Amino acid sequence: MSGNKFIDQQEVVAREALESLQDKPAREDKQVASAQSRRTFVQIMNGEFLSRDNFVKNLPFVFFLGFLLVVLIGWGYYAETVTKREVQLEKELGELNSEYSTLRSIYNEQRGRPTVANRLLGTGVEESLIFPRKIRVRKYVFEGGR
Repeated sequence: MSGNKFIDQQEVVAREALESLQDKPAREDKQVASAQSRRTFVQIMNGEFLSRDNFVKNLPFVFFLGFLLVVLIGWGYYAETVTKREVQLEKELGELNSEYSTLRSIYNEQRGRPTVANRLLGTGVEESLIFPRKIRVRKYVFEGGR
């Protein structure tokens, strides 16, 4: 029982009073902050904040925020326009690719030797019967001085 100590009744009362004083300002600060936020909300809803000097001092900042909102809205419209144009160009590109492949296949059909020969029959141009040959020179001789 050596661990037990006698605690004076006055000391206990003093500790409780000290703790209640320390907790009281924190509770009061919370209450004051919530009351002030309620008051601010009511002033905003009434429009009372517009007539204050504080608002007039911050008017350039309010205009700046308004300008940023206008820029943000314009940016949204611009992005929407660019996106629509991109979709339109992708559709057009698909159509041009299909047209290119069609024209390429038609060209490949018409460029063959028999097709060209048949198309040139009435013009007087005839197909050569002698096939081209490669000319090879085995020795390069350059005569100088002439």
